[in-house]
Amino acid sequence: MNNNRKHWIDIAKGIAIILMVVGHTSIPNVASNFIYAFHMPLFFIASGFGSNYGKHTIWDYIKHKSYSIMLPFLTYSTVVALLLYCIGMLDIAHLIKNGWEGYALWFIPVLFLASILAKLISRIEKDFTRFCAMLCLLLLGCDMSYYGISLPWTLSTVPYATFLILLGTGLKNYQKRLELQEHYFEILLLFIITLIVSQLERLDLAWNDVTPSLPLVIGAVAGTLMVFRLSVWVEQHAKRFALILQAIGRETYVVVAFSQIIIMCINHFFTLPTPLKYILLIILLILSKYAKDGINQLVKFKIL
Repeated sequence: MNNNRKHWIDIAKGIAIILMVVGHTSIPNVASNFIYAFHMPLFFIASGFGSNYGKHTIWDYIKHKSYSIMLPFLTYSTVVALLLYCIGMLDIAHLIKNGWEGYALWFIPVLFLASILAKLISRIEKDFTRFCAMLCLLLLGCDMSYYGISLPWTLSTVPYATFLILLGTGLKNYQKRLELQEHYFEILLLFIITLIVSQLERLDLAWNDVTPSLPLVIGAVAGTLMVFRLSVWVEQHAKRFALILQAIGRETYVVVAFSQIIIMCINHFFTLPTPLKYILLIILLILSKYAKDGINQLVKFKIL
């Protein structure tokens, strides 16, 4: 067990992945826009916050990320493609050409490439030069969004995602501030800022809809900090609930891979009321988690 692991980061990921699932349901636009303002940016920012770029050389880092991110991605993609085939919704040619598009698995290749790019930029010694590189990535991502430049496999999101990862790396300097206990007013203020921005403009990283840049960056950062601060509070004051969210936060890959396809399969084969549908989703996700652990243990290698 890693004693240096920040449990509130796992709690934050747990909150964000629950919001991701909720955001893909038929909820009112007010709530959907609010969730989209920060739920995917949070994962990129959290990735940067938890990074330790000095631990690996660039080649070792690429190798590590290939095994920890891309190998499971190939396995999960195969399983999801087979399930789509079973319900008659697989277009192999389209998938090969365009990637997962709106399916949550789009996130993984983007995270992989953005993490490597962030690792390269982190090697820049001068803070000002590194900051300029971050801004260039932000501007590049926003320009691609503004001019409708779309790359296969959602790769047009990589510059913006790299900016968010590097932003998370910078937030590590304010870790003590984030972990202060008395912050109720700050959580409320961040909530209000995120809510206002989200009702003016909608952020959708899956399609690199990231303009206008300034308000959407403000909303993404405010929403992420809101969840971070809330997660610290949960860890300190709601221990049992914190353990549940930590467990969910450590299994975000399973939820990203399977939550949408499970709902699609349920809708295809059954007609169930919404509460029962999502109870079944939770059960199947838990079973998927234990199946994943069992397979990894059986082959003595992390393929899931």
